[in-house]
Amino acid sequence: MNPFNQQLLAAKKKQRLLYMGVFAAFLIGIFIVLTIILVSQGTRIEIQPDNAAALSSVRLHKGFAVITGETLYSISKHPAIAVSAEGFRSKIQVLNNNDFGKVMSVVLEPLPATIELSTNIDDDKTSWLINGEVLAIAKTFEYELAAGNYELIVTHPHFNNASLTLSLARGEFFKKAIQVSPIDGMLTIKTTPTGAKILVDSVDAGSSPLGLPLQGGHHNVTVTFDNYATINDTIEIRQTNPNINRDYRLELKKASASLSLAPKNGKLLLDGIVVNKTSKISFKAGIQHQLTYSKQGYFTKSKTFNIAANETLQLAFNLKKEMGIIEIESSPTSEVELNGKPIGSTPLQLSLNAIEQKITLHKKGFRSVTKVVIPSAANTKKISVSLISKKKAALKEAPNRYTHKAGGELKLFRPNDIFTMGAKRSEIGQRANEFIKEIRLSKPFYAGVYEVTNKEYRQYNKNTQGDANKPVTSVSWIEAAEFCNWLSRLEGLAPVYRINNKQLQGINTNSNGYRLLTEAEWEWLARKAGKSTQTLFVWGNEYVIPKNTINIADESAKGQVKTFVSKYNDGYSKVAPVGSFTQEKSTLYDQGGNVSEWTHDSYSIVLPESGKVFQDPFDLTKGSSHVIKGANWRSGSITELRPSFREGLIDSRDDLGFRIGRYVYGGN
Repeated sequence: MNPFNQQLLAAKKKQRLLYMGVFAAFLIGIFIVLTIILVSQGTRIEIQPDNAAALSSVRLHKGFAVITGETLYSISKHPAIAVSAEGFRSKIQVLNNNDFGKVMSVVLEPLPATIELSTNIDDDKTSWLINGEVLAIAKTFEYELAAGNYELIVTHPHFNNASLTLSLARGEFFKKAIQVSPIDGMLTIKTTPTGAKILVDSVDAGSSPLGLPLQGGHHNVTVTFDNYATINDTIEIRQTNPNINRDYRLELKKASASLSLAPKNGKLLLDGIVVNKTSKISFKAGIQHQLTYSKQGYFTKSKTFNIAANETLQLAFNLKKEMGIIEIESSPTSEVELNGKPIGSTPLQLSLNAIEQKITLHKKGFRSVTKVVIPSAANTKKISVSLISKKKAALKEAPNRYTHKAGGELKLFRPNDIFTMGAKRSEIGQRANEFIKEIRLSKPFYAGVYEVTNKEYRQYNKNTQGDANKPVTSVSWIEAAEFCNWLSRLEGLAPVYRINNKQLQGINTNSNGYRLLTEAEWEWLARKAGKSTQTLFVWGNEYVIPKNTINIADESAKGQVKTFVSKYNDGYSKVAPVGSFTQEKSTLYDQGGNVSEWTHDSYSIVLPESGKVFQDPFDLTKGSSHVIKGANWRSGSITELRPSFREGLIDSRDDLGFRIGRYVYGGN
């Protein structure tokens, strides 16, 4: 056998072996597939939506499995399949153990259509609307939409709208350049005066008045006229306002003036209008103007002028100082201060600059008077003043009633009266210490309408006990005086009592601060105030106590006190709230009872000077014992019920309180 035949036989043998191998592999594959089908559960694959199922293809993505038709057979635990369909997004889905032998649903999402749109407009103010909704304002529009039909509208402020119907398929790419045309508008221009030259976008458009068709957009307008200032304006032709009207009022060109002003810091008016920048000013040329310069204390000066455009005028204002005569007189003669400096006594005649002048007239013991006046060269100004004494002024301004800062009420009394303190030997119940004194009261003073209450005193001493509206008791004289000083300071008044370490060091007679009532004031209020004649008791001269008059030891106190008033019942066995009983003739309450009251005076049993009338007595001694006045809820004898009754005491008592007062003015 020749070599060629040998090679041919070898090739045929090799080919037979190849065919046999391929056939064997095919048989093995068939075997494997059949084995998989026989040993595994088939899982049916359902593609949704239906239009995707018709176009779909399924392949094994991961694992060991066989797919035949719509069924998957797998011996892998978690095989994965890849599902695709034209116009839909591909999807990979993994099978779990629970999916085998069942129907596995695979839902494919449709691919959106993509649009890419543009216009012939250069700016980015184009609005893109899909089915009436603005989706973008931009030069171009790129967007993804689900397959379907849409109405596209393109709008722009300066262009006509364009519309387009879009029919988009799944996965479609749509690109289009849309041509839009500018809107047509009209610019109407009037000027005052007429005949001005009009330039629109630097192009001569004619003279005013005119009407000029313009396309949408911004346009620059220039208006010029001889001897008038140029006007530059920008107008906009837009869909919402295509017709523009302008009525320009031209202003004459400006001229200027350089100013020299003396004195400085005056007021400059140009044609009646204030000018703030005074070194150089500008104004309309070719017409008459008036400049006025003024300053207080100087004569005003005005200048009239008319200059051409672009010229500068030099103007100087040198104002002349204005002087005026002031005549000053007063009653009584008083010292005069001019702007805080002494200049002499009234009467005076002064030549003063015509600016605001502060003139004060003062005299010791009198209320100062200040007048502010501006002299004038046109006439003499007169100041005539009647000074009022400080006492009269204080009394004139004093309210009849007021409430102090601790809450108590005070009443103003203006006594001008002589009355008799004390009691005669023949008077029933009289005691030896009730010395007869003739008293003249003329100094106005305030007295507390009620005794000081726990509520008022608690603001000074927070440890105060007792019902708010009952009078404070168990207070020593020095504690009552300290309360008065505290209240004076609270209201900005000078304290009356000088106290150090609970000891009285002195008394300020010039103070009108709060204090205790003097013994004379207390007795005058109880016996004479509000009455035509002085009385024996607070309520009058009758020995029978009227009903609901005072709080004293009555029938209810029987067995608790040594002496009580029979056939009288006041409704209280001890202290009553202030003001519980009938108002007394003085308009005060409770001087006849409730609690006894500390007075200002030190206790003394020295006989007064016979025949002397004591004028507004105000005790300055610093005794340790002080006078108490008035009956209290323990009082049951005629002796104690009389306002002339007096005691001297050092310590406090539970039936002893106090009432405050103050002078309208201090000093004698």
